[in-house]
Amino acid sequence: MTIYIVRRLIATIPVLFLISAITFFTIRLLPGDPALAILGPEADFNLVEALREELGLNRPVIVQYLDWMYHAFQGEFGESRRSGDTVAALVSDRLEVTIQLGILSLIVAVILALPIGLLAGSKPNTPFDYLGTFFAVVGAAIPNFWLALLLILVFAVDLGWFPALGFTSFREDPLENMRGMVLPAIAIGIAQAAVLARQTRASMVEVLQQDYVRTARSKGLRERNVIFRHGFRNAMIPVITILGLQISNIVSGAIIIESVFSLPGIGKLLIDSIFNRELVTVQALALMLALAVAMSNLLVDVSYGYIDPRIRYE
Repeated sequence: MTIYIVRRLIATIPVLFLISAITFFTIRLLPGDPALAILGPEADFNLVEALREELGLNRPVIVQYLDWMYHAFQGEFGESRRSGDTVAALVSDRLEVTIQLGILSLIVAVILALPIGLLAGSKPNTPFDYLGTFFAVVGAAIPNFWLALLLILVFAVDLGWFPALGFTSFREDPLENMRGMVLPAIAIGIAQAAVLARQTRASMVEVLQQDYVRTARSKGLRERNVIFRHGFRNAMIPVITILGLQISNIVSGAIIIESVFSLPGIGKLLIDSIFNRELVTVQALALMLALAVAMSNLLVDVSYGYIDPRIRYE
């Protein structure tokens, strides 16, 4: 297992280099001068040139990239020109929001998807199956930003059950914090639940047709034991795979949803940095998010061995 993890970590390095290069050079293709965007269109020409010199924008692009990567792998991502804080400080201040939103979204997705998929898969071609399929199709079709606005309109504006905007730290007020995170988590989690429910349903239908399941039933085991002990656990491998892939969707969903709900997280920081042409911040966030997705996929692969003892990594 240790050798497998080390190999996966080594294989992640080229991926991070590729993502960092794509992000770095794509940002440079955007129209406009970053120095002029920072100082404003009425800034003096000499000031603009001085800032370009300070930021290294007058050097060849490949030299800028290699210099940035050299400092990035030392944990030095630069400073924000607008706030004066280091990128590491900006990320650490906003990390709590995004991590909590991601975990809650994942919980919402799992709580909704597993029972629906389990019930639909164990009773195919019944009203339960049709209802589960309907939920999966509708959930996957609704854009998360539209669902977020609908949730705000109904549960925040009309009913007043939850706040529409803003964030309260869990350390300051746990109850208010959870009230503020319910709607964003649902807005992201519904779409992920739809995909997971479909996969769970398909896996259960396939597993329950296997010979060992028919053998368990022929021995007189209760249907509940057959479904949970013999069916559900063996159906989890493809579901866990999809769950790992959903991490990247949750990250991308957080970028939009944090802006809709004015949550001061990594996603909103990324959007603001793009609009303000904060190049060092955008580059650092892209690299960090790519690393987070790669690590989540590694954890999913490692979990296979614990779910199914037949799987061994050499």
